[in-house]
Amino acid sequence: MMLNLNLGSGSKRVEGFVNLDKFDTFNPDIVHDLEIFPYPFKDSSVDKIILSHVMEHIGQTPDMFNSIIRELYRICKNQAIMDITVPHPRHDDFLADPTHVRPITVLGLSLYDKEKNRQWEKENAANSPLGLIHNVNFKIIDVRYDLTKDYVKMVKEKKITQEKLFEMIERYNNIVKQIFIQLKVIK
Repeated sequence: MMLNLNLGSGSKRVEGFVNLDKFDTFNPDIVHDLEIFPYPFKDSSVDKIILSHVMEHIGQTPDMFNSIIRELYRICKNQAIMDITVPHPRHDDFLADPTHVRPITVLGLSLYDKEKNRQWEKENAANSPLGLIHNVNFKIIDVRYDLTKDYVKMVKEKKITQEKLFEMIERYNNIVKQIFIQLKVIK
């Protein structure tokens, strides 16, 4: 039997998933704080996890964030999929919310990929080999940047090139509204 989790579900319940939230206000299937360990699931029991606008709210300290990553890894089966959606750290949606404690980025999550860690070690790169340090292994298999409406329109109307768009994303705020990152658990 498949076990799919919608962690930090809030009012966004997902059919076919166990909806878990810290607050019983939203009537989740399970009330549990993601910063309290262990999570109420067996080792290697979870097939899929949705974390939609959750990761930026948890793990303010490096130790807590790494504990969350280790716990997610513990409960996931080999080849489990995690769908993570977060506000872009250069968007006002991220910057304005006082409950946002940590920016989540593609590079930040790639630090938990053992293959990349080993490659960076060979290159003497300064990237922290967090996959090796914490004995977890997450491979990024998909990334999507959701642009704000104005930039979607500019791209559709060919008023801006892809090259210029990527250059602007690196420099300016409020171009990308949110990031979707899909991870695969490797055990």
